[in-house]
Amino acid sequence: MVKAERREREFNLRRAEILEQAEKIFAAKGFYNAAVAEIAGASGFAVGSLYQFFPSKEQLYISMLTEKLNTMYSSIRESVVKQADIIKKIEVLVASQFRFVENNTEFCCIFIRGDHLSLSEGSVELRKRLKVDYDIHISFTEEVIREGIRTGLLKKMDPCMMAAALTGITNSYASRWLTTVEGTSLMNYVPFVMDIFLEGVRKDAK
Repeated sequence: MVKAERREREFNLRRAEILEQAEKIFAAKGFYNAAVAEIAGASGFAVGSLYQFFPSKEQLYISMLTEKLNTMYSSIRESVVKQADIIKKIEVLVASQFRFVENNTEFCCIFIRGDHLSLSEGSVELRKRLKVDYDIHISFTEEVIREGIRTGLLKKMDPCMMAAALTGITNSYASRWLTTVEGTSLMNYVPFVMDIFLEGVRKDAK
């Protein structure tokens, strides 16, 4: 049992190292110009050894994208559920995503580049997985909105559309920040997003 646990731990550590190096190389060169041999070398593996963890470059790329996004979504949910106040929950939804983007700019630029939209084999699988994760995030955001409506803090509007609007505004600010060289922290825009959103949905908004 101890040996099995140690092997599993070592496997996961090696896999994580491959994903970390793959992220750096995909960010620098893009999916099509990144070579498996380069990723393997940076990770300290032979190409054949890397394929024991990921059967193809596409599967490595898909795992890198989906697992990192799951990390973001999980960290957002963990931060939000710690809050009791509805407005604070909404603020943390925005701030947590912005913090992730600031701390993972290389990864986010990979996603913006959009190589995943033209994968020859895995694009359908990837789009499905991304949609499932996004829908879960929207549902979580929607429940926060529903709680605000139940308590009378937010207007009685379609919570699904409200959640989509909040997510859309947040993603728009993050994308603009990533593609515009300003030298300003993305966290500075949290109040702007909150004002834009709450003035539209808060029950006591003018």
